[in-house]
Amino acid sequence: MTSTLPDITPSHGAIRAKYAVFLTFFLCGFVFASWAARIPLVMSIFSINSAQMGLFFLCAAAGSLTALIIAGWITSRFSSAFTVMLSALVFSLGMGSVAVSALLPSQWLLGGGLFIFGFGFSLCDVAMNLEGTQVEQRLGYTIMPKLHACFSFGTVTGAACGALLEFLQVGFTLPLLLLVVGAAVLLLWCSSRYLSAGTRYHAVEHTENQPRSNPFAAWLEWRTLAIGFTVLATSLLEGAAFDWLPLGVVTGFTLDGVEPAGWMGSMTLALFVAAMTSMRWFGGLLIDKYGRVVVLRVCTVLSITGLMIFGFSPNLSMALPGILLWGIGCALGFPVGMSAAADEPRHAASRIAVVAAIGYCSLLTGPPLLGFLANAFGVKNALLLLVIPLCISLLLVSKLGVVVPVKEATDEG
Repeated sequence: MTSTLPDITPSHGAIRAKYAVFLTFFLCGFVFASWAARIPLVMSIFSINSAQMGLFFLCAAAGSLTALIIAGWITSRFSSAFTVMLSALVFSLGMGSVAVSALLPSQWLLGGGLFIFGFGFSLCDVAMNLEGTQVEQRLGYTIMPKLHACFSFGTVTGAACGALLEFLQVGFTLPLLLLVVGAAVLLLWCSSRYLSAGTRYHAVEHTENQPRSNPFAAWLEWRTLAIGFTVLATSLLEGAAFDWLPLGVVTGFTLDGVEPAGWMGSMTLALFVAAMTSMRWFGGLLIDKYGRVVVLRVCTVLSITGLMIFGFSPNLSMALPGILLWGIGCALGFPVGMSAAADEPRHAASRIAVVAAIGYCSLLTGPPLLGFLANAFGVKNALLLLVIPLCISLLLVSKLGVVVPVKEATDEG
């Protein structure tokens, strides 16, 4: 089979933008994980417990949801380069406020800073995915899975740096301030190398003879919602693994007749992340060869198979192949969903915002819901219930097939 993307000879600008977007994804993952790794220190500084810290997480979640709701309106009116530039400054301001809050200490400043950080971070996420799809279309081959793999590489690196700071007992405020300033500078540099660099408005969205499209209309499009549900299903799998897989391993299995130690749960999560990241790095080659729909169908079946093996295995050694398939199977749903939402450039901004909002809502609400189910039925059984949305998404995968924009099809004809 031929590539699912048009045969376009990459320009120097597209190649330059590709590496800039790769760095953007890496930096965002690095910033997020660097903050997350220092959360125990924040709890110690403010003398708060887990329940109270959960309320501060809600502040960040509220900022993220607010950004996702209006992201379609913003990205349909401003270029992705301008939006990344603006959002980098916003989330740096938010994280800078978090850093300063530890000096006072001020819980109000902490909560407000996390809200601003969540808003800027989610807005940056939508914009960098939009730029990634535009670069992908210009290059003529699939790069979105690799971009999301770079985010994973960034989280691993950021978590390792955070752990090193904790080990060395380095303070909280100064390292975080240096981090956000450095990240902001690098993100501003990255955005200057985007395809849309120097352009504030999207020419594709609006011309003198063509009115702007309604960015909220995408919420009523069946194909966009179907893509969103497919992304939701795989996002649920990813979020569930990060939040519940280690606990499910420790409480749901035995190894040689003995309950697994805590570090074994962490190692299975590492196995999951390695499988998922590897598939994202190499999955683009499969998509270009066999097409989105075929690859995503296979991945969904692998996810279902992996969950079934994990859920019904009597011991941990038998469950490990299931965890591996679980990670491989859920790797491509989110990045490929972004590509599918951007097939028609004129509506790409609003559709990517809708798909991202649906996907991230599942990451925010799915793990807590699984917690209630795990309390009632056990962690393993709760995770098995994720097979249901996967089976539904299997019926919707055909909606992710490549759509050729009407204008381009006319020109070629």
